[in-house]
Amino acid sequence: MAIQATYERHPDLGCEAVVFIDDESMACFQIQRDLTGGPRADEYCVSTGASAPVYGAITQWRRVDDRFEFALTSRAGRLFGDEVLSFVVTPGDGATVDELAEHVDRLLR
Repeated sequence: MAIQATYERHPDLGCEAVVFIDDESMACFQIQRDLTGGPRADEYCVSTGASAPVYGAITQWRRVDDRFEFALTSRAGRLFGDEVLSFVVTPGDGATVDELAEHVDRLLR
């Protein structure tokens, strides 16, 4: 499964995110964090883009070439239909896979 991935920074909403979208189904998986000074800037969350956020939802992640793999908590797994998400990333908006991986690492710290 190839997934379009972008990094988004929204000062007007007070957050930044790495957004993964399946072009065929339009399913969305996003990792989001409040910008510095925001009420929850010290923790990340995941969302479908339309769901309530799930904080601390990723127990482990890794990158294998262009494939990103995320191990999720059981609560997040119920939201996304599986406790492991694994997909090939196609960068959007001129980003590279390396840059997207750096954003994921930073958001999860």
